Amino acid sequence: MKRLFAAVFAICISGVSSAAVIPVDTKNWSYELSPSSNRISTKDGWTRLLSNTPTKLSNSSGSLISDFSINSDFVFSGKFSPTYASNSACATPDEGSCNDDDILGIVFGWQDADNHYRLGWSQGGVSDITGKSGLFLVKEEGGVSNTVMNWANLFWVDEALYSFSLTREGSSFALTLTGTTQNVQGDQSAQTPSSQNPELTESAVNFNFDDLLFAGGNVGVYTESQTAVFSALSVITPAEVFAPATAWLLLASLVRLKKRKV
Repeated sequence: MKRLFAAVFAICISGVSSAAVIPVDTKNWSYELSPSSNRISTKDGWTRLLSNTPTKLSNSSGSLISDFSINSDFVFSGKFSPTYASNSACATPDEGSCNDDDILGIVFGWQDADNHYRLGWSQGGVSDITGKSGLFLVKEEGGVSNTVMNWANLFWVDEALYSFSLTREGSSFALTLTGTTQNVQGDQSAQTPSSQNPELTESAVNFNFDDLLFAGGNVGVYTESQTAVFSALSVITPAEVFAPATAWLLLASLVRLKKRKV
């Protein structure tokens, strides 16, 4: 009786709460306008989508948006790297390389290019439509950009690998970003990656904010005139899975039977 009681109880409580992983298949994601310039470059699209590592090989602009919308709590995480590309599409004959310093980032709560949240990051080159450089968090509403937060003296480093995690619980968001940073803008005259960086620092950004504007939406990645690679993209949502009613009825019957024997 004890073993049967324990087994049925385990069935009942096992479905109280768990997590569901939403499959990420970037070859099914869609090309959209870049969120702060309303540009989508025709000369260069996203590559390496089959391996779930969306990559921009030239300094072009555009978003890559998920084929699913999230209407509940979630965790969106992954990695990205601002790359120092060597190809004719973004290099002058004199340089032979592309030492760029513009924007890459992620979007969430995406309705369209005029309505979303975006986390963008530059090395000091092209600025967001808000005029912000460095690391910035923007709420775009009806085509109007509102800066939520700006880390104005935090810049990415060429070829560094960054990890990000964005968690939503109700109206609360928690952002984490880690990796090597610098506190000076990049210098495009440098001939090798990061040769202009006087000091590099291991940084961890943690930021929380509350907002209920976009209760649901898609996630994605984007670039503004920048080469980049994104990887290890993952989306997890809570999944409520309840035990079958018959299991609860059986548990109730066992409880009554036990009481009678007592």
